Amino acid sequence: METKIFDTLLEPAFLVNCDKRIIYCNETAALLTDMSVRKIIRSQPIFDELFKFPVPIEGLQNLTNVVEPSPYQEVQFTTDAGKQGKVQLTFQAFEQVDAKVTSWLVFCRDVTLEETLQKKYRAELDQKEVYIREIESAREKLEDYSKNLEKMVAARTAELSRLNQLMGALLDSLGQGFFVFDKNGEVLPIASKACQAIMGRDPRGSPIWKALGLTENQIPGFKKWMLTLFAEMLPFEDLAPLGPPRFLLSPDKEIQLQYYPLRTAEGQIEGIVVVATDITSLVVAQREAATERAHVSMILQLLRNKRQVASFIRESQQMLEELAVEMEKTKPDTEILFRLLHTLKGGAATFSIKNFADTCHLAETHLGEWKSIGDFEYYRRMREACLLLPKIFKSFLTSNVMVLGNIDKLDQRWVEFPISKLINFSSAAWPNTGSSVPLRDLFFQNFLFEPVESYFSNLNEAIQNISERLAKQVNPLKIDNPDFLILPEPYSNLFGTLIHAIRNGIDHGIEAPEEREQAGKSSAGTLSMNFSRRGQQLLISIADDGRGIDPAAVRAKLNNLGTDVAAKSDFEVIQHIFDSSFSIREDITELSGRGVGMDAIAQAAAALGGKAWVESRLGFGTEVFIEVPWIEQLPSRSRAKAA
Repeated sequence: METKIFDTLLEPAFLVNCDKRIIYCNETAALLTDMSVRKIIRSQPIFDELFKFPVPIEGLQNLTNVVEPSPYQEVQFTTDAGKQGKVQLTFQAFEQVDAKVTSWLVFCRDVTLEETLQKKYRAELDQKEVYIREIESAREKLEDYSKNLEKMVAARTAELSRLNQLMGALLDSLGQGFFVFDKNGEVLPIASKACQAIMGRDPRGSPIWKALGLTENQIPGFKKWMLTLFAEMLPFEDLAPLGPPRFLLSPDKEIQLQYYPLRTAEGQIEGIVVVATDITSLVVAQREAATERAHVSMILQLLRNKRQVASFIRESQQMLEELAVEMEKTKPDTEILFRLLHTLKGGAATFSIKNFADTCHLAETHLGEWKSIGDFEYYRRMREACLLLPKIFKSFLTSNVMVLGNIDKLDQRWVEFPISKLINFSSAAWPNTGSSVPLRDLFFQNFLFEPVESYFSNLNEAIQNISERLAKQVNPLKIDNPDFLILPEPYSNLFGTLIHAIRNGIDHGIEAPEEREQAGKSSAGTLSMNFSRRGQQLLISIADDGRGIDPAAVRAKLNNLGTDVAAKSDFEVIQHIFDSSFSIREDITELSGRGVGMDAIAQAAAALGGKAWVESRLGFGTEVFIEVPWIEQLPSRSRAKAA
C-alpha cells in the first residue's frame, strides 16, 4: 500500500519501522512536531525520542507483536522544541514481508485545543451551579424565616435585612447576568448588576420576552414554551434547551442563555432562573480554531492542486472583472450578479478559501434580501461586500505567493513535459517517417491536450467537506474515463460551474445514510463524471445515485410561482431546474436554495453554443448532461507556455 493515501488527511499519521524510526509522516504530522516532512523522513528519528511521553506507550512497548489496530491511548507529550500537548495514539500493522510485519502506522488525534476549551467551559458551568445552589439555599432559608412572620417580625427584621443585603451582594458579585421570571412572564426584582453590562438593559419589572429582545413573530412561540415549562408537561431538562439559546446584543457579542427551575418546598416550579453569560471570547476562540483549520486545509489544497488553483484564479479574475462592470451600472442585473457570486463562492469553497467564500455568501444574501424586500440598505450592503471581493482576492494571492509561486504566471496555463516527449514528437513529425497523423493534431495531443482527471480530482476534498456538513456519506468522485484528453482553455468557464452540479447532487440528491439503508442502498452515495466525444460534440455527464427529482414537487413549486405546466411531460417539467432563481428548496442555506447553480451551468453551456439537460429516476438518481461543440482551437487571448 502506498503512503500517499495519507497525504490528504488532516489527522497526523506516522509510519515507523521495527526500530521505531519514523520512515514517513504527512504534512499534518510534521506540523505537530514543528519540523518539516523532509527533515523528519531524512533524519528518521525514533518516535518516542521525537515525542517525550510521561508514561509508557503500550503500542511501542511490544511493537513487533502489533498486528490488529491497538486501542487509542491518550497521553501528554513534549517535543524537543518545547511544544506541549495531548494526543490519542493507535498503532496498526501496515506492511508485511514474508508474513512478517515490517512497518506500523501510527495515527494521532490532537485533542489539546478541545481539552482546553472543555476544561474552561466545565469550570464555568461548575461555578454557575455553585451559585445556583447557594441562591437556592438562601431562598430556602428565607422561606423558613417567613413562617410565622407576624410573631417573629420584630426579632427577625434586622436578620432578614442582613440576609437581603447578603443576597444582593452575592448577585452583584456575579460576573453573569442573573434574573428570574414567573409563570406570567414578569421578570422579578431579583437580578444581578451584570445584567446591565451583559444585556444592555435592566430586565426587572419588564416582560421576559421584552428583556430577551424577542420580535413580535417570536413571542407567541416563546409563550407556548413558557406555558409547557411551568406545567412540566415534559421533564424540565428536556424542555429548557428549547428556549432561546442566545441573546444578540450586537453582531460581535455572543451572550449565552441558560435556564434553571426555581421550585417551592412542594417541588412545583414557581420561577425560572435565567443566567446570561458573555461567551464572546469562547466563540472567538472556536472561530479562530476553525479559521486555522480552514487555512491549513487551504494551504494543503494549494500545494496539491496548483494547476487547478491556477485555473480557478484565472476564472475568478475574469468573473471579478465582470462583477465590477455590472456594479458600475445604475441598475445591475440581479441574475448575472447571483450567477457570478454563486460561482465565485463555489470555487473558493472548493479550495477552502474561507474569507473569500464567506464574503461571496454575504453579498449573495444581501442581494437576495434586496431583490425580495427592495430595501436600499440591503443593496448598499451587497455593493459594499462586492467591492470588498477584489481586495480580499488580491490579499489571498499576496499572502500565499510562497505557495502559489510567480503570480504573473497564473494568468495562463503552463505546460510541463519531459524531454523524452519532445524527442518522440520530433521523431513522429520529421519528414518521411510515414506518420499518418497531421502535424498540428500531433502537436496538440502531445503538448496542449490534458486528461480530464487533472481538472476534477481536486473536487474530492470539497465533496468530503460538504458531505460532513450535511451529515451524509459520499464516496470519492468517480471519473469514468479519467484519461480522456481535452483542450481545457475553451471550456474553463464551463468547468468552473460544474461544482454546482456536485454540490446539488450531495445536497438535494444523495440521501442521509439511514434513509439510503432503508431504501436498500449502501450508506455512502456515489457521484460520477463521464466525458465523451460524439462527432463534433463534447458530452459531459454528472450523475448521482440519490433520491432523484420528484416531478410532482417541481410542478407544485412552478404552480406556486404562477407557471402553468399542466400540458408538459415529466421530462419537460424537471428541465425547469435550469431556470434562473428556481429552486425546489424552500429555505436558503449556504449551499443551495437560490436557484443559481444549475442556471450557471446552462448559461456557460449556451455561451459555447451548447445546451444542458437533466434526466432522473425517482428513487434511483439524477444525471445532468452538458453538450457543447468539440473545440480544438485555443482562444485568441490564450497562449500556452512550456516550462
